[in-house]
Amino acid sequence: MRQPNTRRPTASRRAALRAGVAAAASLVAGRWAHPALSQEEETPEGERPFDPGGRIRVEYDETLSFNAHYDNPPMLGRAEAWRLRVVEDPDRYNDTVVRTVNYATVLPIFKAERFPGNRWTPTHNDIWFDVGDGYIHSSWIVPVREVYHEPEDVIGDGFWGEITVPTSWQHWEPKLRSRRYYDMAYGAIFRVIDRADEPDGRAWYRLFDDVLPRAEWWVQASHVRRLSPDEFAPISPNVPPQDKRIDIDLGNQVVHCFEGEKRVFSTRCATGTVFIGSDGTRYPFYTPRGEWHVRYKRPSRRTTGGRDINDEYDLPGVPWCVYFTREGVALHGTYWHNDYGRPRSHGCVNVTPDAAKWIYRWAEPYTGHDVEDHLTTRDERDIATRIVVF
Repeated sequence: MRQPNTRRPTASRRAALRAGVAAAASLVAGRWAHPALSQEEETPEGERPFDPGGRIRVEYDETLSFNAHYDNPPMLGRAEAWRLRVVEDPDRYNDTVVRTVNYATVLPIFKAERFPGNRWTPTHNDIWFDVGDGYIHSSWIVPVREVYHEPEDVIGDGFWGEITVPTSWQHWEPKLRSRRYYDMAYGAIFRVIDRADEPDGRAWYRLFDDVLPRAEWWVQASHVRRLSPDEFAPISPNVPPQDKRIDIDLGNQVVHCFEGEKRVFSTRCATGTVFIGSDGTRYPFYTPRGEWHVRYKRPSRRTTGGRDINDEYDLPGVPWCVYFTREGVALHGTYWHNDYGRPRSHGCVNVTPDAAKWIYRWAEPYTGHDVEDHLTTRDERDIATRIVVF
């Protein structure tokens, strides 16, 4: 049953929203049947239209503004799984299916509602998003925004940049009509190292790949926000470093930050679990219990792995990484799910990008704004923030 203090939209409002979103979705679907217009130009007669490709083959118009398309909803959401159902009533999940959405689909989010206690709502997360023509469970819909920026004229020695649109496709060349591969998600962070412009004025940034430094990674410059030095400034710098402590509560899937005995920050998380290999073998990736300290920090990291267990992942631009074991277990921001409150990672501690940014700035040692990475030195061991996993 829904909690008594929540309200469902009136029938007339629901009908209006359903009609508006259905019309918008149909237009988006129509556009997604082809690449962006600029990618289709000059196709020789008799040949197929240009195919931009992609690591995950979804048709996605890179020139479409979702805010404009959905008439500026309060929030947007990016789907991070396939065949997700939109339903009229989560309490009657199977009987009220409106449509299904797939990976990389961008939806309007009008509000969040709780539907606790029904069989279709997982116990760790009872939040559903109202997307206009129905509800969709929030675990696989990552809240995002769409903010465009004026490209920087001077790149200099480079700067840290954050993706601020639902998806910014990485191209191998700085032009729209070129092959693409990674779908860089909202909240991912990269080092911007160069700029190039197309004849029509479209600007592109080259992003640094920390695994293959010579790789040509280009994204539209308007999709990237330059991070200011203030966003790296330490939080609570006057608190004695020895008084700072991070508790990771595996049982409740919560991270708490303390200054002395005072709790100053808390956020839900998703920690390590067991994965099943293709041959049925169980592979434990539990977040290790014990007392640790901050060993290594970096604003961005491309993380890869999982090949041996049939669960390969390759995640560029993972933001705000705070490592605390020799094996590379870290607390970091997460853009590929919204499923906090249960174990589901390969050992790292997943939190939202905003939460990870706060912890990155608060935890000692402080690293500065123009540092690619920082390994805690021997002299810093006494001030490195203690991390307790239990």
